[in-house]
Amino acid sequence: MRSFARAVTSPAAQGSSGLRELAFWSLAVGAPIGVLFLAATQLDAKWFSLLFSGCLIAIGSLAVRERKHYYLLLLVLTIPVGIDLNIMFRQSTVNRSTYGFLITLSHISLVALLILDLKERFAARLPLDISTKGLMPLAGLFAVAAISVGMARSQLFGAFDLFALATSILLFSCVSWCIRDTRELRLAVAGIVFTMGAQGILAIAQYLTSSSLGLDFFGAQKIMHSYAGLQTVSRAAGTLGHPNSLALFLDLLLPLSLLFLFCPMKSGMRTFVAASFVLGLFGLMATLSRGGIFCTSAALGLAVLLKWRKYIGFVRAVFILAFALGLCAVVVLSTSNPIQQRFFKNDYGNAHGRVTLAKVAFNLIRHNPLLGVGLNNYTDTAQFYDHTPEQIVSNWNAPVHNLILFIAGETGLPGVIFFSLFLLSILLALLPAVSSPDPLLSNVGVGTLMGFLAFFAHTQVDYCHWTHFIPLWLMAGLAVSTGRIAARNGTAGSQQ
Repeated sequence: MRSFARAVTSPAAQGSSGLRELAFWSLAVGAPIGVLFLAATQLDAKWFSLLFSGCLIAIGSLAVRERKHYYLLLLVLTIPVGIDLNIMFRQSTVNRSTYGFLITLSHISLVALLILDLKERFAARLPLDISTKGLMPLAGLFAVAAISVGMARSQLFGAFDLFALATSILLFSCVSWCIRDTRELRLAVAGIVFTMGAQGILAIAQYLTSSSLGLDFFGAQKIMHSYAGLQTVSRAAGTLGHPNSLALFLDLLLPLSLLFLFCPMKSGMRTFVAASFVLGLFGLMATLSRGGIFCTSAALGLAVLLKWRKYIGFVRAVFILAFALGLCAVVVLSTSNPIQQRFFKNDYGNAHGRVTLAKVAFNLIRHNPLLGVGLNNYTDTAQFYDHTPEQIVSNWNAPVHNLILFIAGETGLPGVIFFSLFLLSILLALLPAVSSPDPLLSNVGVGTLMGFLAFFAHTQVDYCHWTHFIPLWLMAGLAVSTGRIAARNGTAGSQQ
C-alpha cells in the first residue's frame, strides 16, 4: 500500500513508471471487488460474504511483507466468527453436529497459511520438520469414524461430519507445523488474547441488552434465556452460537491469557492482555455456564498456585489462594445475583436430565460398542435406546452431556481410545514447554495445559460438537508447536 500511496502523491506518478504502478494497483484492487459486486445479486449472502472476504484478505496481504504472519494472525482472529457455508444443506428435526459440508471463514487463512509455509520451506531449502505428534491416533480415529459413517443410519449426515473432522485435523496439523519460532508463537497468542477479549465484550453487551446485537450473520444466535427461581435471566454466547460453546471457548483461553501476563512484554502490551483477561472473565460470567465457571475458576486457581509457589512458597500460596477464593465465594453466593441463583435456585430438572441422558448413552453404547451409531447420527438413533419414563431424548433434543460418552456413542469404544491417545500425545508434547527456562514457553505451556484441564473437566457435564469445535483443534496445534519449539531450544542449548 505504501507503493500505491507513492504512485499517487509523488511527482513520479506523472511518468510512465508511476502510471504503470497506479494501473497495476487499480486493476489488482478494483477488478476483483467490481466483479464480486456485479455478481452479488446472483449469490446467496453467505456465498458472497465468503468470496468477498476472501478477496479482501488476499488484497490485504499485498500490503504486508510478512504474509505468513498475516495469515496466521487472521486464522486466529477468525476462529470464533460464524460466517460459514453448509454446502448441500439438509434440514433435520433432530440435533445435528453439521447440516452440510461446512466451509468457514477461517478456512481461507488456513489454506493460504499452508501454501505460504510450504513455499517458504522449499524456497529456503529448509527441511520439512513436520511434527507427527498426534497424527497416528488421529489417523486411527478418522478411519474408525469413516467406517462408522458407512454403517450409519444416515450416511449423508455422517459424511457431513466426517468432512468437518477432516478439516479440523487439517487445522491442527497446520498450526502445529507452521508456528516454528517464538516470534510466531507470541503473535498467535496475542491474537488469541485479542479474540478472547473481543468475545468478552460481545458477551457482556449481549447480557446487558438481552439481544444478539444484530450479529446473527457472524454466528450470534438469539439471546438464550434461563430461569433463576421465578426470574428469567439472559445468557450470552458471543458469536459462538450457544452460551455453553462460548464457555468452552473461554475455558481453553482464559488460563493461557492469565499466564501470558507473566511473560516479558512492554507495559502497553501487558495492559492490553490484562484488560482482555478481565473482559474474558466477565464474558464467562455472562454465559451463566455453571460447568464453565466452576472448571475455569479451578484451573485459574491452580495456575496462580503454580506461579506463586515460586515466589512465596507452596504452603503460603495455598493459604492465600484459599482465602481469596473463599472471599469471592462468600461475596458471590451470599448475595442475590444470577450466578448464585443459577447454582442453587433452579435447573434441578437439567441436572436430572443430564443423568437420564447418560443412562440412554450407556444403553446405546452397550448395543453398539465397536463402531457406534456413526458421526452426526447420535440424537437421531438414541431415541431407539431411550427406555426412560421421561422419553428424555424426544423431550430434550440434544446429545448426551458428556464428551467421552458422546464420542463412544458415535464411533464406538475404538474411537474413544484413539481420541484419548490423541489427547495424551498433546499433553505429553507440552511437557518440554512446561519445564522450559524460557518464560514465554513455560507460561504458554502451563496456560495451555490448564486450559485443556478446564475444557475437559467441563465437557464431562456438557456436550461439545467436537468434530468441528475449532478452538479445541487450534489449541491442540498450539500445544504441539509450543512443545516442539521448547524441545528444539533445549536441544540447541544443551549442545552449546
